Amino acid sequence: MRFVYENRLEASWVRNQGSACTSAAVLAALGGLGVDSLPDLATGSTFLAGSEFGAPALLDYVSLPGRRAPLDLRIESLARAGGLRVNSRTGIVVPFWPLRPRQGEGLIVHLAWGQEKSDQYGTWGWNPLHPATYSTGGHSVVLVRVEPPGWTVLDPNLEHLQEWPRPGIATAATRLRPLPAVR
Repeated sequence: MRFVYENRLEASWVRNQGSACTSAAVLAALGGLGVDSLPDLATGSTFLAGSEFGAPALLDYVSLPGRRAPLDLRIESLARAGGLRVNSRTGIVVPFWPLRPRQGEGLIVHLAWGQEKSDQYGTWGWNPLHPATYSTGGHSVVLVRVEPPGWTVLDPNLEHLQEWPRPGIATAATRLRPLPAVR
């Protein structure tokens, strides 16, 4: 089953444009889980982030206790429109805390640091000391597999599954779990 998901996921890859890496990762993950009818990135990012090729606002990833993150509600709505019910859970993660996708789910990690390209690591322009970079830096990828010491990811900036020799540093994660169909 793992390889079926990985093949569907790779076939669903969406190329990042602008700062729409979160939307590209969400669209690819939903495609990997079996959503056949998904919008293009311009439409998907407008729905998920509020602007064409834009990124969700920082507070879209979190919510008050007992409330759902706004991004989760939009992801679930987008999946339903494509014919699949999913449960989406986004939340802050402790940096350096190990992340691992569970069987049957899509896991999108929202990174502060990671592999920008082969043998180059960085923050995609994000700097914790410069608030102006908060909406432009960081990156989102689909975490496919963890095989120490590294990760296998689907990166919206690079076509095909990528082998990262070491994990990235995540600030938040979104878990997408398919739900049974309603009869």
